[in-house]
Amino acid sequence: MKWLRLGTIILALAAVKPCLARPVDLVTLEYPPYIEMQGQQISGVAVELVRYVFHQLETPVNITVLPWARALTLVKRGRADGIFTAFKNPEREKFADFSQNVLFVQNISLMALKGSSYKTEEILAGDVSNIALCVVNGVSYGKRMDAKIKEGRFRLIFQKNSTVECAHLVRTKRADIWVNNEFGARSILVREGLDSDIDILSPPVEATPSYIAFSKERSHAELLERFDQVLFDMKQDGRYEALIYDYFENMRVK
Repeated sequence: MKWLRLGTIILALAAVKPCLARPVDLVTLEYPPYIEMQGQQISGVAVELVRYVFHQLETPVNITVLPWARALTLVKRGRADGIFTAFKNPEREKFADFSQNVLFVQNISLMALKGSSYKTEEILAGDVSNIALCVVNGVSYGKRMDAKIKEGRFRLIFQKNSTVECAHLVRTKRADIWVNNEFGARSILVREGLDSDIDILSPPVEATPSYIAFSKERSHAELLERFDQVLFDMKQDGRYEALIYDYFENMRVK
């Protein structure tokens, strides 16, 4: 069978690889479908990938979902071991060491009400003084969009703690556009019943690699190197694709 079943992989490993090391404390943002909260349970395709890699390393991991700005602050101050899925930029590289291998390449896209005339390139390069934008506080959206936001020329910028809030601001016409990871936007639109109201604009703003990063305050150079090696091996032998394939197939069944 071409695709290895994720559940079979994890169960088999659990039987032979006990976790003996000190738990690694990671922080992240609720960012469906990469990171999702279901009651008190944390799931998502990025969560499954990170847990799988740490299982291979025989190292237990604790994952906490927080507002993104707070998560970054904890890593910066050394109060958390690491963070995912994070875009790399010079400011973050001052306090965190990033993996060499990419966790996910994420398309960053703009969302607007169906029937609107907004175009991605016109927003990136043109006049936005009549446009209200919604973003999640502390999240980077890649070089071009971050630069556009930094110019401060949007009519209004809503800074929220969750992507769901942005989706509903667009639905109620308080915000004109919302910027988000494309997979995450699709998941939210379906779950919130907004896929018939809001379009994902094409082409995307950009395709941006996202990583796991470890706090420089915690001195995890060896752990990062080992994490990178497992992730590299997974991409070479097909386990990376199999894990992602299984996750989304299971979503389809539900």
